[in-house]
Amino acid sequence: MERQSKSSKTLQKGIDIRMYDAEFSSRTTPDEWARITAFRDLPNFLEGVRRHGGVMAPFFGQNLLLNKVVAEVWRFQMVVFTLYLHVTRDPQDPLTGLTLANMQKTCVQMQLASPGRVYAFLNIMKLGGYLRSIRSALDNRVVHLEPTPHFNLTVEEWNSGIFAAIDAADPNARMLEMQGRYPALGEYMRTSGAEGLLEGWLPLDPFPEVFHFAAADGGWLLMEYLVGEAIRHPGPPRLEPINLNLRKMCGQFGGSRSNLRRLLERGYELGLLDAPPKGGAHILLSSRMLCAFLAFLASFLGYFQLHSAIGLERITSGVLPGKVMWRQ
Repeated sequence: MERQSKSSKTLQKGIDIRMYDAEFSSRTTPDEWARITAFRDLPNFLEGVRRHGGVMAPFFGQNLLLNKVVAEVWRFQMVVFTLYLHVTRDPQDPLTGLTLANMQKTCVQMQLASPGRVYAFLNIMKLGGYLRSIRSALDNRVVHLEPTPHFNLTVEEWNSGIFAAIDAADPNARMLEMQGRYPALGEYMRTSGAEGLLEGWLPLDPFPEVFHFAAADGGWLLMEYLVGEAIRHPGPPRLEPINLNLRKMCGQFGGSRSNLRRLLERGYELGLLDAPPKGGAHILLSSRMLCAFLAFLASFLGYFQLHSAIGLERITSGVLPGKVMWRQ
């Protein structure tokens, strides 16, 4: 039997994505919540969400080996720090940069993964053609890891996807135009964004609803797919039951069918779905889950818009992306 909830009451007229603002705002600081809602309340915000669909797929989908090593919720941040350590390497200090020891230290500090899992993660990245080993010219005892052209291309495509999503939500941002004028903007954006993470920004802490899906293999892309179905038509989001063939879709989402089924069942128990999922045959997101995801994505996209502005200021000031770290 389906629960009577705000979702069912608003099924026909659409969802007001601000309906849980009092609860969500209590989970973070007033300044952070103001930053989130400033982006979420843009007139074209849902266009940005639609445009963002699939941007994260290269990091989550079809990564079965990585799934066994690092959960999706931490994997993206590990990729961010992989690139950050590389770009902030001091050419005069061989102990800086992307090394196994530095990556292990960073991931332990950020509580992302144990040293053993970091070792496995970097080896899989090497096997997948994303990283290569280079012995330091200053100290042959030190081995640096460097992104390959394949990895750089994947990341640049992600940059463009983020910029396009921001532009769709806020046409005045003109991020793609700025990227065309300043090709290094994506690198500067990521570097500044990584500094924000090191300083304590916790993207998922205010949104445990999103964490439930993002912490499981295949969960992010499943969640994004379900939200995408709710906003596929113009106007406010509408929640309707979805029949999903988990056997067919598990490979696309990057998780096993049994894992996705358990994820949905537990989601129903937590109130993130409004009906028993029936093995994927009747998936009905709750309005709370929908609103939490949209608020999280507003936070995520707004964060990178903010750090793009910081990056642009550094570019125009002639500051190399790693110089800020070298002075510390």
